[in-house]
Amino acid sequence: MKREFLGDSYDAVKRLWQQVLTGFAPLYAESQFLPHDLREDFTHLTGIPLLTTGHPRVYSILNDPDTGIRLPRERNQAEGRTHISIATIIKQIREQGPRCVITFDQSDYRRTDLKRPEQRRAKIATLSESDVPAFYYVSHAPFLFAFPDNTALVEVRDRLVRTGIPEDLLQKDGE
Repeated sequence: MKREFLGDSYDAVKRLWQQVLTGFAPLYAESQFLPHDLREDFTHLTGIPLLTTGHPRVYSILNDPDTGIRLPRERNQAEGRTHISIATIIKQIREQGPRCVITFDQSDYRRTDLKRPEQRRAKIATLSESDVPAFYYVSHAPFLFAFPDNTALVEVRDRLVRTGIPEDLLQKDGE
């Protein structure tokens, strides 16, 4: 996240995620994507505290890289503040124990034959191969939602639909 983008419409969507997940598994932001000088302002704006060892037993994670998720099986793609890999999301689900991992994903790889919907499908397929159910919220601010099990997926999907989000924006095939 960059200071110049703090307060944009994407942050309003993140605040919605925080509100929707409050009664299910409160949302905490992965700190590696937030510069130290933005953390307090980010939390104030979105209502999402930073993920620390002091989180509750039941919780969710927000990954907020500047750009998004690396395309699976591509070589020479480092992780950092701008990108996260599918392998890291799987590791978060398996080792950290959240009920949901939400990841901002506006990435669009142009040096591939895959169009953006096909890139999203490839990411969901890679998660599925690892038994991690997932869906995309597909809009101007796209997010990947990943879960440890289908029960959690259904619960969060139902919560989002009850808030008024059209079901066709919640896509398991990444279309």
